[in-house]
Amino acid sequence: MLWPVRGEGLGVLPRTGQSLCYDAAGKVISCVGSGQDGESRYGAPWPEPRFEILHAGVLDRLTRLLWNRSANLTAQPVVWREALAAVAGLDQADAASAWRLPTINELEALVDCANHSPALPSGHPFVDVQGIYWSSSTSLFEPDWAWALYLEKGATGVGQKRFAEFSAWAVADMPVPMPAAATLS
Repeated sequence: MLWPVRGEGLGVLPRTGQSLCYDAAGKVISCVGSGQDGESRYGAPWPEPRFEILHAGVLDRLTRLLWNRSANLTAQPVVWREALAAVAGLDQADAASAWRLPTINELEALVDCANHSPALPSGHPFVDVQGIYWSSSTSLFEPDWAWALYLEKGATGVGQKRFAEFSAWAVADMPVPMPAAATLS
């Protein structure tokens, strides 16, 4: 299927990380005139460094999301309900952060399309990275299924909530600091 798009995206979406271009056999080719993302590199540029290790977790400076440094919240893959419960338990243990299961878009924003196994940016600071992660995003077409990120290749798919077993990774929104003028005395 093909869905053409025009424009530059105004930097709203992050870049994919792809800087090389490939032919149909997967061989690296010149990007000039290829029309591939490695040539255009549209989207918001990645900050350097992309990730900052904080006491509470890892700040993704591109999305302003705080990720749990351990990318494996449960001892083994779990069904969706158990992933939600594991994150809720983490949130109860750490009242300073509002941990939650990430949306599929938030998980996808971590992907570096130039990498695989895992498809995370080189030098990422995460530990115990797993293969497949649950998201909090339910499938519109099948409400008993939820979206998942297959981190080996950076692809998304779905899993049936009651039977599929994937890993859980917690995320929190970073509080936005109040501007100095708005600070109360």
